Amino acid sequence: MKYFEEIVPGIKLLRTPFGAFWSGVILVRGETPEETVLIDSGANRETVDSCLIPALQEEGLSLSRIGWLACTHCHGDHVGGHSRLKELSGIPVAAFEGSADKLRDPMKYSRLIRSAFPSDSPAPPRVLCGVEPDRLLQDGELLAGRLRLIWTPGHDTDTVCWLDEKTGTIISGDSIQGSGADGAGLAFYQDLPAYENSLKRLMSLGASNLVAAHFYAPE
Repeated sequence: MKYFEEIVPGIKLLRTPFGAFWSGVILVRGETPEETVLIDSGANRETVDSCLIPALQEEGLSLSRIGWLACTHCHGDHVGGHSRLKELSGIPVAAFEGSADKLRDPMKYSRLIRSAFPSDSPAPPRVLCGVEPDRLLQDGELLAGRLRLIWTPGHDTDTVCWLDEKTGTIISGDSIQGSGADGAGLAFYQDLPAYENSLKRLMSLGASNLVAAHFYAPE
């Protein structure tokens, strides 16, 4: 049984299984359902059923008590559970406007990004279903009264961070790669100049805390 771990007051991390590693799901716990947000959803529906739902139950939360399901970008290990959560509860989905088409058909995009180096890429997931976003946000917009969307391209074109203005916490997904993820051995970004600019922008925010989606080795 995996549990949410509180990183800073009101922000919790669940390390969901992803092959030999883990992919983080973030719970931003508000005082009301409208202020409570899940960011990312794990790799697949099985992760939702066997890991995420039980962990939420340990928090005393049902899906009806969550106001929004958001994401940091549309790679499968981050949005693979979105369709299952939508199926179970009809939870409203919020996303960056640049993620809309990818979120609707993440399998198509998963195959596309593997096509550049097919012999060096892992196979795409067997199933990866999309969802229709209920709200599209632009760079700088606020979700749930506290989470500001910061567009941080580099790892991919639609990667974003969520700045929690209440605690000064950056929820970075894969936008900050450090020296690479545990087990991968290297940082991965599609656009180096964009990645460098995104890092400079994030440094200028003056945040106090960082919650990443995987174990990234510090530089």
